[in-house]
Amino acid sequence: MLPPDKEVFRDPRTASRVIAGEAVVLTPRDGRILTLNETGTRIWELLADGPTIAEIASVLVQEFEIEADRARQDVAAFIDHLLCREIATLERPRDDDDE
Repeated sequence: MLPPDKEVFRDPRTASRVIAGEAVVLTPRDGRILTLNETGTRIWELLADGPTIAEIASVLVQEFEIEADRARQDVAAFIDHLLCREIATLERPRDDDDE
């Protein structure tokens, strides 16, 4: 399981849109479309800022009124899924200005 202090980012190669409250994500590896539910969409939105797993879980506890332990476990599992699909990364994306 990923440590709670690990930062997670959207993979910069991934295209997405939120439509009617659901994120629609195009996976860069295989060109498949992934549709996220309300909770998954909220996590996807949070990934724009490179939060830690603990920070994401904290937001979900407040917004969805779930238990903290459950939130941390579910977020870690969901992030694992995004990492496997190659639409999230543990590496901070480089800015174009960094080149």
